[in-house]
Amino acid sequence: MTSVTGPLLSNRFLSILSLCAWALFLIPNSTIHSAELVRISKRGCVAATAGTGNKIITHQNKTHVAWLDSNKQGYFAVIKTLDLATRTWSPTYTLGRAKDDHGRPALTIDRDGYLHAVYGVHHDQIPYRRSKRPNDASEWEDIQIVDGQLTYPTLVCGSDNTLFLTGRDGWKGVRLYVKHPRTPWEDRGLIIRSDPDCISYAAFHEGLAWGPQQKTLHLACQFFQGKSENSLHWGTVQSVNYMRSDDFGRSWHRADKSPISLPATSNSMDTLASGESFDPKPGLRNTGAIVVDSGGIPHILYYQNTPQKPGQVFLAKATKSGQWQQLPLQSSLDRLFPGWAVVDCRAGFSITRDDRLCMALTLAPIDHPEARWDGKPLNKFFHEPAYWQNFFPMLKKIVWLESSDRGHTFQSRDVIKADPHLAHLQPSIEMPTGFNTIPAGSLPGLLYHTGQSRNPDGQIIDNDVFFVQPYLDD
Repeated sequence: MTSVTGPLLSNRFLSILSLCAWALFLIPNSTIHSAELVRISKRGCVAATAGTGNKIITHQNKTHVAWLDSNKQGYFAVIKTLDLATRTWSPTYTLGRAKDDHGRPALTIDRDGYLHAVYGVHHDQIPYRRSKRPNDASEWEDIQIVDGQLTYPTLVCGSDNTLFLTGRDGWKGVRLYVKHPRTPWEDRGLIIRSDPDCISYAAFHEGLAWGPQQKTLHLACQFFQGKSENSLHWGTVQSVNYMRSDDFGRSWHRADKSPISLPATSNSMDTLASGESFDPKPGLRNTGAIVVDSGGIPHILYYQNTPQKPGQVFLAKATKSGQWQQLPLQSSLDRLFPGWAVVDCRAGFSITRDDRLCMALTLAPIDHPEARWDGKPLNKFFHEPAYWQNFFPMLKKIVWLESSDRGHTFQSRDVIKADPHLAHLQPSIEMPTGFNTIPAGSLPGLLYHTGQSRNPDGQIIDNDVFFVQPYLDD
C-alpha cells in the first residue's frame, strides 16, 4: 500500500474519470487498492476541515460533505452532496454564516433520513438547522438557536431521533443539550467542568460515540488548562479522559461502572494520560477521538509529546472490567513511517460495522532544523512541543492507518498522493453518529484541505478542500 503506480483504467471507472481523480496503489502482497479523490472547494478557510464534529454523512445513495469556506463577506458553513449512483456532485449550498474560522459545522442524520447541522460559533449561541427533505441537503428549515456561549460542537442522534449536542462553554467546561423530536433544545447544564485550581484559560475538546443499538453514550475529552493568568502558563495542565452514560446523558460513570458526580472533572473521570508542567508543557492531544466497537468496547486515540519522544501516538481500549490497555499503534507507525511523529489526530478516527479501525493521522518530521519538541516558546501562545510545525505547514503529511483485527496489527493505505510542495491539513473522517454507520466491507470517506494553516494578518485564505473515498479490494 505504499507505492503509487499510476491511474486506474478499468472499464468500470472510465465513465467518471472526468469527474474525479483516481489513484491506484500497490501493497506488498500485490493487492490493488484504489481511492477516489476530488476537489470540492477552492475557498476553504484556514480551518476549513478542522474540528471534532462529524462532517460527512453517507446514507443510502448519497454522501453529504460539510466544511467552512471564506470570502470577503466572511466565513460560511457550506455543504454539497455526491450522488453515489451517477458519481456527480451537487452545487454547494450555504448552511449559514460563521462567526470566524472556529465555526466548523457538525452533521448527523436521523432514522428518517433528515440531516441535522450545527455550525458557526465561537463563544456564542449555536445555530441549528434540519433539512427540509430526507437525504437532501439542498434546502433547510429556518435556523433555531441553541442558547449558550459555546465553541466546537459535537452532534449525534439517538435511536428515537433524539439529538445530543455537546460544546465547550468558555473556560467553564463542557455543556450538554438534548432535543427530542418536535421539541425545543433542553439545556442539561455542565457535565464537565474545569478543575478547581485551574483559574485561567481552559479548552475542552470532546467527542461523543454510541455503543451498540445506541444505548450507551461514550465521551472522550481532552483538558487543556492553566493555573495562571499569564498566557505562557496556559495549557500547563493537560489530560485525556473518558466517561459513559447508560441513561442518555442523565448520569455518567467510569468504564468500571463507578459513578461520577456531575459536573465531572479530570480527576473524577477515567484518566488515560495526564501531565502538569510549565517548561516543557505536557503536550497531550486527543480532541475527542473515540469510537466504540460492536461489542461495546470504547477505543480512544491520542498522542503525547516529550523532548525525548515527540509525537508518540497511543490507542487505548477499555476491557469489559473497565481497565484500560494500550494497543501497538506506535510500533506500527515507527515501522511504516520511520523518522516521523504525529502532530494531529483530532478528527481522524472512525470504525466500520465490521470493526475495522480507520485513522487519518497528520505527521511531521522529527529531525527538522526548526523542530522544537522541547516546547521552547515561539510567542506567548505557541508554547507547546508540537506547535512549532504550525509555522511550517508544508512539512505535514496525512497518512492512513487501519486495523482489521481489533487493533492487534496495523497497516497503511495510500489514500492521498503525497506532494512535498503542498501542506496536507486537518483530516476529518466520517464518524458514526447514529444512522450513518459505515457498512461492513467499506471504508469511511475523508475530508482534508491543502494550503495555509494560519492567517496571522487576518487576510482571506483560499485553501483547496478535497474529499477522498478509499476502497477495499474488489
